[in-house]
Amino acid sequence: MKKKLTCLLFLISRYKLLTANCSLFILLFSNITFLHAQVKFENPQINAESRVLFTVDHKLGGTISYKTLFMADASQKDSTRILTCFPERMELLSNGGILQVRNRYGTARYSVADSSLSWIKREDSIPADAKAMLPQAVSPDGKWACFVRKTDAATGKLYLKNMSTLEEFLLNDKCDFDYEEVPAKWAGDGSVFVYEKAGSLYFGDPKALYQKVQMGEEFRKIGEGTINCVTWASSKYLIYINRDLVYKISSKELYTRGLYSPVVGIGIVVGRLPIGFDAHKDKFWVSPLLNQLVVISANSVISSYKINGTASSYFTSTYSKPFKDLSASAVDYDVFFCTDGSQILWVNVIGLLDGKRNSTVYRLSSELKELIRIENATHPVLSPDGRKIAFASQKFAFIYDLGSWIELGRLTGEKVYSFAWSSSSLLYVGGESTVREWRAENNRFEKEGKMLFLSSVNRAFWKPGAETLVCAQSAVNKATFYDYDPFKNVWQTSTEDSRTSFEFMKKAEIEVYAVQNAHYRVYTGLTDNKLYENALYVRNFAGMGKSYALYPETIQPSDERKKVALMFDAMDSADGLTHILAVLASYDIKATFFLNGEFIRRYPQECRQIIESGHDCASMYFSTADLTEKGFVIDEDFIRRGLARNEDEFYAATGRELSLLWHAPFYKANTEIKKAGEQSGYKYIEAGRLSLDTYTLEKAADGKKWYLSAKDLVKLYVDSAEPNMIIPINVGISDGTRSDFLYEKLSLLIGDFLDLGYEFTLVRNIK
Repeated sequence: MKKKLTCLLFLISRYKLLTANCSLFILLFSNITFLHAQVKFENPQINAESRVLFTVDHKLGGTISYKTLFMADASQKDSTRILTCFPERMELLSNGGILQVRNRYGTARYSVADSSLSWIKREDSIPADAKAMLPQAVSPDGKWACFVRKTDAATGKLYLKNMSTLEEFLLNDKCDFDYEEVPAKWAGDGSVFVYEKAGSLYFGDPKALYQKVQMGEEFRKIGEGTINCVTWASSKYLIYINRDLVYKISSKELYTRGLYSPVVGIGIVVGRLPIGFDAHKDKFWVSPLLNQLVVISANSVISSYKINGTASSYFTSTYSKPFKDLSASAVDYDVFFCTDGSQILWVNVIGLLDGKRNSTVYRLSSELKELIRIENATHPVLSPDGRKIAFASQKFAFIYDLGSWIELGRLTGEKVYSFAWSSSSLLYVGGESTVREWRAENNRFEKEGKMLFLSSVNRAFWKPGAETLVCAQSAVNKATFYDYDPFKNVWQTSTEDSRTSFEFMKKAEIEVYAVQNAHYRVYTGLTDNKLYENALYVRNFAGMGKSYALYPETIQPSDERKKVALMFDAMDSADGLTHILAVLASYDIKATFFLNGEFIRRYPQECRQIIESGHDCASMYFSTADLTEKGFVIDEDFIRRGLARNEDEFYAATGRELSLLWHAPFYKANTEIKKAGEQSGYKYIEAGRLSLDTYTLEKAADGKKWYLSAKDLVKLYVDSAEPNMIIPINVGISDGTRSDFLYEKLSLLIGDFLDLGYEFTLVRNIK
């Protein structure tokens, strides 16, 4: 019997080796990719006046993909014109009179008064790199904006900008840089704002700053903390939390309290929290009537309180429980207050079994009552009166009444990327094809909004018989066509019916004069610049004849886009997993997760969540032991059995196979260990031989070096960036403490590498 068992084990091990090597061959063969640039010129057409139409298709990882329509001059005497404007970000300026649109090409402004669109800032060339769009904190009246100008990988300078004159005023010469938010918050009427500087909070008056009569900063200090410690309950009152004390500060008393704070104090204490507020991890919301407060602690515990107004007493708790969803893990939250005293809790989640991003909406009173689940929704945007929210899902945009949770309007037909409320009855909707104005009558919003201009087009052409008229085909509805207004730089629905427009387009495709006139011919051709898939050329018939690129930079010799890979180590903690998956999804980036057997046994559903989110899963052995530690007898059989066990446990948890990549726990392996893994069909991944975000404060206290904050780790990796770099990031550590974790700065890290021109890929694709 013992002999038969030994033979069986031998056969099993031989089978695993055979299948592992076959799998490795299949893996390597299936990942042979033909690398190409992701910026492409398409559909060039020229008219009798030598004006050229063409589209540029951007499909760059980490950014939104869309086509942009251009009009150029083949003679290059006049500047190029951008005819579509994609709403990556939108803000309202000048009390709703100007709609500002920002994208990879620059900043454009739509005038509501004369229905025209103009660019105030734009790129002169066709950008080849993917740039992360920077946030702005625009005042509610649209006259001012706070923003951070990046100075290095993790820091920048905080400015206030006058949105009419574009004049800038420095507020903080060194602050943390972030691609998601600005460390400043505006009062509801735009008269005053609060900003963070060096661990303290200050207020500012934009008019006083503009007129150069602003008081010194030492007289405008509110207290210690981060921007998370304050929120505006209304235009009149600022709420400030310092540890467990909650203060109410009147906007009219800010200067007085700033001048005489040693005498009169910070503000009026309205109560105490039962648990101290963590300025780095907690968030809070306050009702406009100053009678309710909701705190989300550590992204998990939801606590709702009544504000009693008694300084010495704790708030009365109406609800306090950890958020629990057996089918998903929470990414982040939004809280909205209803006039009946209840709250709307919006929770963005990632499914544990399918990896899908969804949102669940609850009514919060004495209990949580689920109202609706929404697939892949955008973040909700509150109306100015605080009674409606707008959001998008799939190819629909919705508006709901908060109090009744009744749908007030629905737009269909295209994916929506941005919203901007002008008033409680007027919303601007930025979609993949159009930017629309959406109005309400009798509190019900129109079934179809009014189109303002085009975001993107499928293709465009010159109308036959009218050499200066441009017509474009919709990016989402191929039966819809639009005519271009060159004076206002906007579009209207075509005067011809769709059949006639379609016939015009087909005729333009085959008509020889669509690509040449009496002087020039336009065409797309090859380029030595590997950042572009092709280039747009002009052939000049005059004289000896000459061909040249319309954009010279697109044919300058260039190497392929530099590549970098993220690898996430999951040993025995899943603390940062939900945040990591959410950030990767927002940038549409795939990464490689190295899973230890202890992690697989503790978090089988999270393993399923990782792989269903589309990421690669590799092995970190079946145990957390240091394989190089004295006392272990490590041979080839031990390594092969440990890797095989990890495969089996992962398959049992997910029904999938691990990729044939691995590294030892703590990256501690010798030549024999690596060779044993190779004999099992695995490729060993070094990743710099160490993971710096596992160093703890306890290790630092023992005199061990290399403890760096998350911000300093980002700077280290960015400053040492090189092609084919692999960056190791821990999902969480269960032993020891850190002030912060690298995964908390993942968005910053990704944005920095995108700005450097890098493209993210899987570890297995790194040379």
